[in-house]
Formats: sequence, structure tokens, C-alpha cells
Amino acid sequence: MKTGILTYQNTLNFGAALQCYALYRSIELMDIDVEIIDYRNTKIANSTRPISIATNRGRDKLSLRLLIKSSLLYPFVKSKQKAFDDFNKKHIKYSKKTYRSNDEIKHSMPTYDKYIIGSDQLWNYNINGLDTTYFMDFVDDKSKVFTYATSFGLSHIEKDKSPIYEAHLSELKNVSVREKKGAEIIKDLLGTEVNVVADPVLLLTENEWLSLIHNNYEYKNNQIVSYFLNYNTRSEFEKMLKSDKKVDDFKLIKLAGGISPRDFVDQNTIVNLSNGPIDFMRYIKESKMIFTDSFHATVFSILFKKKFVVFLSGNAGRDSRIIDLLNQYGLEDHIFNSDCNINQKINEDKINKINKLNREEGINFLKSYLSSNFSL
Repeated sequence: MKTGILTYQNTLNFGAALQCYALYRSIELMDIDVEIIDYRNTKIANSTRPISIATNRGRDKLSLRLLIKSSLLYPFVKSKQKAFDDFNKKHIKYSKKTYRSNDEIKHSMPTYDKYIIGSDQLWNYNINGLDTTYFMDFVDDKSKVFTYATSFGLSHIEKDKSPIYEAHLSELKNVSVREKKGAEIIKDLLGTEVNVVADPVLLLTENEWLSLIHNNYEYKNNQIVSYFLNYNTRSEFEKMLKSDKKVDDFKLIKLAGGISPRDFVDQNTIVNLSNGPIDFMRYIKESKMIFTDSFHATVFSILFKKKFVVFLSGNAGRDSRIIDLLNQYGLEDHIFNSDCNINQKINEDKINKINKLNREEGINFLKSYLSSNFSL
């Protein structure tokens, strides 16, 4: 049995890298020969360039100021890329061939007994430019294809794109998604019900994740971490820091989002722009509290039983995955608002039970499609 996974692997996003590893590792632990199909979507590859980051992925008009910002970011981006590359080379096996376009992968199709689409926002056209490769349109025998926890990251599919989604999704017979919103989108498009399963990160135990972390520095209990992907939410966080006296006597670690020149000279702020996936997990594990708008930062906060506060972006498609996750664990009170209690306690026993259930259901779902010897 040889299995190929198609996912986002050519990005500098912590969550994308760790969900990729988690799905790969979970299948590897089943003694199945598995590898990541090294497909490099052009839009995603371009988004990791310093000029793209400086211009907010092209949403801001290029100016002299942003060109200077891009040149200053260059060494950080190069260092970050090396950290991601080192992690991937050490822990993941890739296909021998690298594919850089839909035409290329169609004309030189990688051969596997099973093909997996997932996880992450593979069906979000805003991220990949509506690349139909992520529907496995290069595989003729769709009976060999199934999806695991694939996400749209959208509240709906725009009308002009609906026919494309309907055509490709209707060819996939074994589909699972990560959020209820994704299941609703497929129900609206095709009139069919699909499974909702846990993100791959939750398929590995806390101890399995901690085994990757090597503590070689002094831990100080007054550190808090901020990791933001959205401008509006990180602005809310900055306002909270200035006005809310509940958060005091801390050293703020900024992993991304809302970083300004003054942060580099502020004695209470540590800026870490060149970290890899291991550092991301370590900072969450070793910190007193996490403030974020990131789905995967929220997942790891739950896995490591940390105090955390989530800021919603206001984008229904993007927020739905976080809301579904918090509802499942009964942690809705961790969503930031004016009455939010940032010092709420974590019910570790409850989290452990839900983690165990998610892990068992997810692993059984994978086994049911990967081998005829397993069933749900």
C-alpha cells in the first residue's frame, strides 16, 4: 500500500506545516508507505516572498516605504525558510518529482494505491487561485481518492465558481471536511452529506508533539505569545494591551502580525520572525498565555492546556473553524469580547477525553479507506 498526500507544503505558515506533518505521521504510524506529493502552487509560492509579505500579499500598493520594508524582511524570511526546510527534510518524505503546475502533474501523474486530499484550506480559491489540482483532477480513477478534513475557509462559494466546485466535488465519492461550514457548503452544492472529522494535528497525542520539542533554554513563566494573521484582530489585541490592566508583568513574544520598529527596542517585547514549526510549538507550550486569531495556534493551546484568548476576524468562513473547535470543547468563553475573562481555568480531564475521542474517530476514518483490513 503506497499513499500520496496532497496538501499545502510549500508555505511558511506554522499551521500548514504542522497539519501536513501530523497527517503524514499518523499514516506512517500505521506502517503504511506514505509521502507528500511535492506540488508547488504558484500563488502560494509567490506569497512567501519578502515583497509579497511587505505588501500584505499584494493587497497594498507598492511604494518606496514598502520596498525598504521588503529589504529589511529579506534576512528574516530566508532564515524562516531554512527553519521550515530543515523541519520538513527531517520529518517528512516527499515525492521524488516536484510539480509546479496543473499541466505538469497531469502529464506526469504520481502513482499511488491511495490518494489523500487534505487537510487545511485546500478548497479556498482566495489562497490557491482556484487551482483544481487540489480536487485531484489529475487522477483518473477517483475510487482511489479520498479527502481528510479538507477545508474551504469560506462562508460560501461565489456563483461564478459554483459550477467548477460542483463538477469536481461530484467526482469525489469519499469526502470528509474539517468544519460544519464545509459540510454545509457541500450540502448546498451537491445535496449530499459528508463526514466532519478532526484536524490532523489532533490525531497525534500531546506527548507525540512534545517529543519534537527540545528544551535547551531557560523558561520564564511571565512570557505571553501573540500570533495574528489578520490586521483587524491584531489591532484589537494591541488596544487591549494598552487599556486592560489584567495583563501585566509579562514579556510579549511576537511570532507574527502587528510588528513595528519599536518592538525591536522594547525591553518587554521579543520579536521572532525567523522561527520554524518547532519554535512555534515550543513558545506556545512554554508561555503563560496565548493571544491569537489563528486556528492552529488555538488547537495547540488546547492540546497543551494553556490559557488562551481568541480574536475573531469577522469573516464568517474563516471564523467558523475556530468557533466549531471551541464549541466542541466547551471553550466558547475564550473568544475575546469586552466581558472576556482572560484568566479562565482549563478543564484538563474534559480536554483529554475529547482529544482521545477525536483521535480515535480520525484514525479509524483513515484506516477505513487506507486498508480493507480496517473498518469504522
